[in-house]
Amino acid sequence: MSIRVGFILGKEFDFVDAEGSVVDTAFLEDLPQKYRERSENTRMTWPGMNVSNKDHISVDVAIAWYIKKHYSDIEVDFVMPDDITTERLKSNLCNFVIGYDILDAMVEGPEQLAQVREAFETCGNIMPSWEVQESIYMKSVYTKQAIAAGVPVAPTIFAGKGHRNPSDLLQDIKARGWKTFILKQSYSCGSIGFVKLDVEECEHKPQILEEYFQTYADCPEFVAQEFIAGFCRNWEVRCFWFNGEFLYAMANRAAVSTADGEKVGIITGDEIPAEFLENAKRIGKEALKALPQLRTPAGHPIGMTCIRTDIGCSDSPVYDKDYDWDASKTTFFLNEIEYGGTTYFARALKFDCVPLWAELYASKAREIFELCLHKEVHGMEQHPTADTLSLEGDALSGSDKSLLESDSDSV
Repeated sequence: MSIRVGFILGKEFDFVDAEGSVVDTAFLEDLPQKYRERSENTRMTWPGMNVSNKDHISVDVAIAWYIKKHYSDIEVDFVMPDDITTERLKSNLCNFVIGYDILDAMVEGPEQLAQVREAFETCGNIMPSWEVQESIYMKSVYTKQAIAAGVPVAPTIFAGKGHRNPSDLLQDIKARGWKTFILKQSYSCGSIGFVKLDVEECEHKPQILEEYFQTYADCPEFVAQEFIAGFCRNWEVRCFWFNGEFLYAMANRAAVSTADGEKVGIITGDEIPAEFLENAKRIGKEALKALPQLRTPAGHPIGMTCIRTDIGCSDSPVYDKDYDWDASKTTFFLNEIEYGGTTYFARALKFDCVPLWAELYASKAREIFELCLHKEVHGMEQHPTADTLSLEGDALSGSDKSLLESDSDSV
């Protein structure tokens, strides 16, 4: 008996076979060529895309292939970007987003975006759920929840589509006392639309904001934040969570000079200063509460799948009239939240993360299956044991039975 589980793939970076990677890639020797190929027309340039490696095998494909090779009870459906339809997704017990999502589809154009969005919204078994995804894409949703819960966040103003204009935004920014600020966007990726601006310059040159508003008129939400100078000097620590439990972290900053002048981009493990890691874990744990409850396709509450919390650090004056952060001390704050389609940094870690992620996703698939089975087995008050799993032929609905059958699209 096996359960069919979809993995939505399509990363163009985060390679497991990059130079310096500790991932044991022996299990990938029989990976079909079609999963090794990369389009010449990439969606955008990402850090790590041009590393020297053999096959450009991304971590999402590696995780799915590892599950296929090591978990006989799970039939893996490799769902590539062009395969995403409501019908295809519904043919699986559930579908984990681990490599390609709405933001990737958005970059590819309106036709692909419409197809992927419809599938994600209507299939009913996307993981994390569409509700969770939306709360992350639309940054104001989780940010407002985090602020209400007491999670520190940089001074922020949201400008939603339909009721925003450049002069009003600038006046709001001035009223808050900011000197410099950044603009970024909800429903965006790869730093699209990210700019750092000076308040005084925007006053003298109104066209700066006017052109920004025109260029990104279709964006549903602009996010304006006071520029935190210390953010560039200090490590931003990115913590990975599954089931609400901390897994590992990495940290980076744009460019930091060591004593010998070497530029350092990424640190992991015990290289991360203890103060930064512990504060990032503390704030990240609280930030998880800003997200909606994840539920199975059948509606059961369930532990959250992969979430990444990015925590910045301030060590300089913050001019917002409502903030009292002490410039003589470090203040850690939530910068962003991301989910399963994010970068796992497989190439930079000091341990092989592929077996870890494979086990987590395989266990989550089994958990979802057992909860769905429990719902179908009338009169049962406990989760089914190994013995009761044999009841699936009689107890499962027709749609649930199909999840146990072979699919020609699966590998």
